Amino acid sequence: MYQPAESVLATSLRPQHAVDPSTDRLAVLKDKSPSLGAALVQAGVVSHVAIDYVLQKQKIEKVPMGNLLVELGFASAREVALHLAGQRGLSFVNPNEMPEPDTAVAGVFNRALCLTYGFLPVREADGLIEVVLGDAQPDVVTELVRRKLGKDCRFFQGEFDRVAQAIQQHYYFADNPPARLIESEVRKLEADIDRAYSPARLLEHMLHLAVRERATDVHLAPTARSRSVLMRVDGVLRPIFALSPALDRLVVYVKLQADMDASEQRLPQDGSFTAQVMEQNFTIRVSTLISEFGERMVLRMLPERSSLDKLDDLGFLPEDVAAMSKAFSKPHGLILITGPTGSGKSTTLHAALRMQPLIERNVLTVEDPVEYRVPVACQTEVNRRAGYEFANAMRHFLRHDPDIILVGEIRDPETARAALDASSTGHLVLSTLHVGSIFGVMPRLKLLGVDAETIAENLVAVINQRLVRRICPHCAAPRLATTEERRWLGQVEPDEALHVYHGTGCHHCRDTGYLGRLPVYEMLVVSRDLADAIASDSNRAETRQRALAAGMRPILTLARHRVLAGETTMEEILRTVGED
Repeated sequence: MYQPAESVLATSLRPQHAVDPSTDRLAVLKDKSPSLGAALVQAGVVSHVAIDYVLQKQKIEKVPMGNLLVELGFASAREVALHLAGQRGLSFVNPNEMPEPDTAVAGVFNRALCLTYGFLPVREADGLIEVVLGDAQPDVVTELVRRKLGKDCRFFQGEFDRVAQAIQQHYYFADNPPARLIESEVRKLEADIDRAYSPARLLEHMLHLAVRERATDVHLAPTARSRSVLMRVDGVLRPIFALSPALDRLVVYVKLQADMDASEQRLPQDGSFTAQVMEQNFTIRVSTLISEFGERMVLRMLPERSSLDKLDDLGFLPEDVAAMSKAFSKPHGLILITGPTGSGKSTTLHAALRMQPLIERNVLTVEDPVEYRVPVACQTEVNRRAGYEFANAMRHFLRHDPDIILVGEIRDPETARAALDASSTGHLVLSTLHVGSIFGVMPRLKLLGVDAETIAENLVAVINQRLVRRICPHCAAPRLATTEERRWLGQVEPDEALHVYHGTGCHHCRDTGYLGRLPVYEMLVVSRDLADAIASDSNRAETRQRALAAGMRPILTLARHRVLAGETTMEEILRTVGED
């Protein structure tokens, strides 16, 4: 049963472990933690081959080992931080549990200093200054804090990039409250009758606000007398503020930035542009629709990420991670991730891909667009204007002797046939498919012109997933389950006390009770018996029966487990997954 986490900032700093350089082949590293590489090898996180490759890169690029391991995808940011915390005897801080810095403490420092030395001062407790470390040296930070505040430190270890982001956001928003800046820009634009003043700064402040709110999309929705600005956070739209119709010039400005026809107001359009927000690069994909009250616009924010968590960091259960890792290690075949738009399919696909020894494999991808950077892979992007689509990309790929081919999406007969042809000729093909369940894959592929025997021969595994909002760890609280929740959870005994958890609402979650998301999923690994059923064109019910008999766990079984574990709520499961 889930227990609400007590403050992670509650343990004392223990002495850093010493390593004998003479017994450690990796101790020659010019790194802030000489034994980090050895510890990761010893734990089975990275291989000696990967470490040797990183050493070669490090000689030229002069980048610390931890950063390179994450950048090259050999270890996740979480794994590096956890091992570093273990070496230093520190508690690890989960990104979602990062405390808000006390301005009385953090205000003594500045953004440049904290970014340079990789630390975030949080608050004072028990006469000590509590500090979250990123890519930092504790002794250097101790000296800085003593000089500024005259007190010793209690350290906690965080993920390098998350700590850097927290530093950026705290100091930027302390000096630049987005609501006040947006209000100021709106007043200037409304007073600008001659339209000489650009909406550029209004757009800039809106994007900064979107990053602070963790939004994936910004919607500009016209109504009869105003324009609503909404942001999608954790999969749910939130109204943020309203604008006057006089500010439709913002839509025109965005269209110009996205290389769209600003004069065209009769037809939908698509475009994109790049922007740097909080020192992070984003690709902003823009789409318009024509409504009764004017143009509706959506800006989808795609961060250009090079680091990516692995499957267990994303919330997949250990036994499922082992099964998925085994499936992704197959020499050939087809693996599909299914689910609706925004269900985390690409994230799962890339996370599973990065669990493989990519340095030993030739990995080629064609995506629309490239969302995650895989440094040791050759990644290409669909270009419809040039005629470069998924299907013809795969035909070119086969001439490059690939081990793994990642196709962003199977959406037409040509791509489906090319994917199955590639898997039939000894390549592992990974892709996504827009269907609602695992057992919708076979009918969908048949509609795309693939015969049942070819599917049975090549399909290795299917993962069907959804993303549900996670209960905010800062305000999680237990309560007795209702009669409806008892019935849904399958525990109807009236004399048995059953507790579930909910978020009471706090400033961390903007009073929603939810913070972040986690996957609920079902996975089908195609056995010989199931392959026979698919080849014989069995109906969906019969295939499902065989899969359940082989041990497949339905998506709602895991969903109920998530609720009982205090990770999410029944309402959230029903909203995202439905009854069945």
